[in-house]
Amino acid sequence: MLFSAIPGQERIKGRLLDVLNQGRIPHAILLYGPEGNGGLAMALAMASYLLCENRSAGDACGECDSCSKTRHLVHPDLHFSFPVINRDGAKTSDVFVSEWRKALLKNPFLDYSEWMDAIKGKDDQNKQGNITAEECRDIIKKLSLKSYEGGKKFMILWLPEFLGQSGNILLKVLEEPPQDTHFILVAQDLNQVLPTILSRTQLFNVPAFTAGTLQTYLETQLKARAKEAASISYLSRGNINVARLQIEELENDTTETIRTWLQYCYARNIAGMNTWVNETASLGREKIKQLLESCIYILGECLHCKHINNYVPRVPEANVTFVVNFSKVLDDKKIELMYKTINETIYHIDRNANAKLSLLNLSLELRTIMHIKMVSI
Repeated sequence: MLFSAIPGQERIKGRLLDVLNQGRIPHAILLYGPEGNGGLAMALAMASYLLCENRSAGDACGECDSCSKTRHLVHPDLHFSFPVINRDGAKTSDVFVSEWRKALLKNPFLDYSEWMDAIKGKDDQNKQGNITAEECRDIIKKLSLKSYEGGKKFMILWLPEFLGQSGNILLKVLEEPPQDTHFILVAQDLNQVLPTILSRTQLFNVPAFTAGTLQTYLETQLKARAKEAASISYLSRGNINVARLQIEELENDTTETIRTWLQYCYARNIAGMNTWVNETASLGREKIKQLLESCIYILGECLHCKHINNYVPRVPEANVTFVVNFSKVLDDKKIELMYKTINETIYHIDRNANAKLSLLNLSLELRTIMHIKMVSI
């Protein structure tokens, strides 16, 4: 992975390159930021840069033997640790290395839900990802060995939020790693990372992608039409995976699906709500999250429509009338409650809650919120 392959993010790229080019590389760097920010891709670019045999001041060469190995995720001095499920008693990353390479080569902006979908069978749906004590001891063992190619060694530890108290096993090696050994941790929620881990790392914030960056990415890399790219870049709220999925599913009008659902909720149409829930629950977590994220964006558009003079819509033309009409039946408090309720559902679905029950409960709650009689005080 090259820095140049990551769209935008020039400021954080510059900061990281400044640190890497100083020659005194921190023994443990933690990249953090919201889901879909490209943090994992940034970690890969950092490791590729430092392992490259012919790097420039701004990027790896992408052509040397080392770059070829890192590009295919087979460099012997580049190690990975990531959340896994219990598979026949095995709980370490090594058991899933084949799936990991396949998933990461397919999408270097991989997120947790997509990864879980890649490794779970039909009997694993209730299993949670975890980085176990066994995995922590395996990390220490790997890093105690000498470099295969005589240079630096790297451990990319993805989502340290899943370490739990087992993470304390790593404290000594994080603080005093073997010579020429470096950790690059990639987190989404610092509040879920052990304080003892945080205190032993140098933090770098990788922000969400800007709408402009995503629009350019969608047009140049995914060949989206300008109008569609502009709309989706706003709908995705800086998450490159949401943007990618929306482009891939463009033939299925996401906003039309949301519009139908909200109309069922407003009309108190239980049969329609139930049909929608059954159909949507079968889509998989990533697509469900995409739908709900898009719904949140539409609520934001309703607020803009209510309060901004000369409102300029940022939704496809076919949905402008719906946004305008829907904004008339919601006041600010109802929009706030709906926003909060949908976000809570996304949180639970992301953590493996039953999709059908979650969506049904959400539909019933939205139905209630839409018909609350707000009392002015």
